[in-house]
Amino acid sequence: MSRLHDASRPVASSIAVSVVLSAALRRRRPGRDHGPERHVLAAGATLADLLAALDLDAALDVTAAIDGELADRTAPLHDGADVMLLVPMEGGAEAQAVGAAAEAVGAAAEAVGAAAEGEATIRQAVKGRCSKPQ
Repeated sequence: MSRLHDASRPVASSIAVSVVLSAALRRRRPGRDHGPERHVLAAGATLADLLAALDLDAALDVTAAIDGELADRTAPLHDGADVMLLVPMEGGAEAQAVGAAAEAVGAAAEAVGAAAEGEATIRQAVKGRCSKPQ
């Protein structure tokens, strides 16, 4: 064996990761491209370190995946990692109100349909009993 293979390999002092942000997170960082962003961090960095580098609030509710696997803020990053960051859907009480309104519209449409069906039934019944004027 040569000494070249026996020598310890140097440890990388930094890692590069690719980050894809959801639309809601991109809006928080204007002036950025819509595609993946490349970020260089210190070796041994965690997801929390990446969030800090992105200037995202530590209290922000973020769902993250590293290389397609769900990860928490303590998850270590590695060189070449693909990171996806998402935030919960917006809405809350307003979305619930819209949902309730949609249900009411659906119920009204069903009632109108039933009424139209009933009217057609009555017309057919009357039509069968009355003769056409000549």
